Amino acid sequence: MKRLLIVLCFTYLCTGYSKPAEALEPLDYNKKISPSLGHQIDSFLEKTYDTNLSQYDVAGVDLNNDGIDEHILKQLLCNIQTKQCTHLILAEKQEDILLLSKIKAYNLMIGGTSSHGIKDVLAFNNKINDYNFDIYMWSPSQKMYILRAE
Repeated sequence: MKRLLIVLCFTYLCTGYSKPAEALEPLDYNKKISPSLGHQIDSFLEKTYDTNLSQYDVAGVDLNNDGIDEHILKQLLCNIQTKQCTHLILAEKQEDILLLSKIKAYNLMIGGTSSHGIKDVLAFNNKINDYNFDIYMWSPSQKMYILRAE
């Protein structure tokens, strides 16, 4: 009886205090966006960068768990075999598009961690080594993603 009680207590402590595994979330650039959102993003890109949405792949991801996707744009003409690509992280605010960050990397993924309630973004700097990445975290004071200090 004592042995069973000890095993049950040990099991409870191990499972009750364990933290769930945090996984990386790859970006899905195959989902379609609405025509109205496409028009908003296209207008933003033309005004800000003198380019248009046809030059980018778009991945929607909810970075702050509010049920509304933010959008990560990756250059279409960027060859990740030879250079890092520019990625833009954008958000909708009423009728406007806001730039949350501009990151150069071979690939971006959503990290399993958060800063200030906003998911961190991993920027992979090496096309071969998956362990060579920078972590971008949300900065409430700057209202954008910034490189996390080591």
